[in-house]
Amino acid sequence: MAKNQKAAVTLSMTLLVGGLIVELGIALAFISYYLAQGGFGLKLSEEAMAAARSGAQDAIMRIVRDANFNPSPNPYTLAIGNSSAQITICKDTCAGTGKTQIDSLGSVLNKRRQIRVIVSIDSQTGKTELESEKEISL
Repeated sequence: MAKNQKAAVTLSMTLLVGGLIVELGIALAFISYYLAQGGFGLKLSEEAMAAARSGAQDAIMRIVRDANFNPSPNPYTLAIGNSSAQITICKDTCAGTGKTQIDSLGSVLNKRRQIRVIVSIDSQTGKTELESEKEISL
């Protein structure tokens, strides 16, 4: 084989191997970026759920203090650090007479989670009881 042919083969092999290494590096960078984003998204989703629960707890606390609590405006917003909760209270019509339905939508950046809480309020004694708490799909 001539000296020029050897140089051409060596150059083409070097470029081929170098291109594969660069392609692998770029692919690895994309994979690590998307894995990191997935974990971050899960963290934000859990923070949104915590905000929704905090909003529901706030509404329950207000109802315990005042059985006739009717927020103005309805829904009202509660800011919790970097997150927020939008709380809607529906008394006697959504869940039945003597019951109050609380919908709390927690938001953090682009993640949102919602829970629905039903509490019953005894009109005679004013006793407030938690009947159910569940997550609502968005």
